[in-house]
Amino acid sequence: MLTKRHFAGLAGAVAAAVLATAPAAGAVSTPFVYSGTVRADGPDRYATAALVSRGSFAPSPGSTVFLASGESFADALAAGPAAAHLDGPLLLTAAGGLPAATRAELARLAPASVHVVGGSDRVPEAVVDAVRALLPSATVDRTAGADRYATAVAVAQRFFPTGQVSFVLARGDAFPDAVTGAALAGWRGEPLLLTAPERLPEAVTTWLSAAERTRATVVGGPESVSATVAARTDLFLTAPQAVTRLSGADRYATSAAVARAAHPRSTVAVVATGRTFPDALAAVPVAAVNGAPLLLVPGNCSPAATGDYLAGNGALRGVLVAGDSSAVADGALERAC
Repeated sequence: MLTKRHFAGLAGAVAAAVLATAPAAGAVSTPFVYSGTVRADGPDRYATAALVSRGSFAPSPGSTVFLASGESFADALAAGPAAAHLDGPLLLTAAGGLPAATRAELARLAPASVHVVGGSDRVPEAVVDAVRALLPSATVDRTAGADRYATAVAVAQRFFPTGQVSFVLARGDAFPDAVTGAALAGWRGEPLLLTAPERLPEAVTTWLSAAERTRATVVGGPESVSATVAARTDLFLTAPQAVTRLSGADRYATSAAVARAAHPRSTVAVVATGRTFPDALAAVPVAAVNGAPLLLVPGNCSPAATGDYLAGNGALRGVLVAGDSSAVADGALERAC
C-alpha cells in the first residue's frame, strides 16, 4: 500500500531519457510499466509532449496521431479523447512552424494518418504542409468548427459513432476542469463537449438532438458548468436525471474527485501542473491508455484531496509526471499544501 509517508519511496524523478528509451512494441499504444516516479521533462511544451508520447506509443501500421495548437488549449481539449479513442497520441505545434521535437516524434511514429484539430488561425496551413512533406505517404487532414464549441462537436461527429450515447461536458473557456474531463472521456471512449458556463452552445444542442443520448458527465462545479446548463443538457437525454456531476472545491479537488470516481484502484497516476495547460493536454491520451487518472497539482505541493487519493489507492505503483521541475517540483507529491 502506498501511504503519504511512502511518497518519498517512489524512486524519485527519473531522467527523461527513461521515456526516450522505453521499449514499446506490438500495439500502437503499449502502456508503459511505470514503476516509481517517472518524469517526462522536455526543454519546452512541444518536447515534453513528444516525450510523453514516446513513453506509451509505438510505431505501428495504420496508426494515427493528432496534432493541435500548443499555444491555446481549446482545440486540444477535444482532440485528446479522440486520440485516445483511436489509440494514438496528441502532439502539439506552434503557429510559427512545426517544432523540432514534434517533427522528430512524427518521424518516429510514421503514422498512416495525422488529424489536425483546429482552424488555420491556430494551426496554419504552412504547418499542415510541413507535416505532409515530412510524411508523404500519410493522410493529413483537418477538423475544425467556427469556434471551440463547434470544433469539439466536429471532433465528436467525425471520430465517434453517430449514435454515441454518452459524453463528458466541461467548461470551454478555462482549461483545468476540461482537461480532467478530457482524460475521463478518453478512458471511457467518449467525446468531450465544451460549454459556456451559463449557456449551452447551439452546436452542442444540435449534436445532442441528432441521436439518442443517455448519459452525460459534467466535470466541474456550478461556477464552471451552471445548474442551468446541466438541467438543459438533461432535457436532451432519453433517461431522466441522467446528468452526473463530478467536482470539488477547486481544480485540484475536482481532478481528485474524478480520480476517486473513475480510477479507485489504478496502478498508475499521471500528474501535471494545474496552473498552465500544455503538459496536461499532451498527457490526456497517455492517461487513457494506461487507465490512469490525470491529477492536477499547484506545482510545489500536494493538495489534501490529491494526497488522500494517492494514499488511499493501495494498487498504485507508479506516477508519471508530465513537465519539468518548474511545472511540478521535485518532491511536490510529498509536501502537503
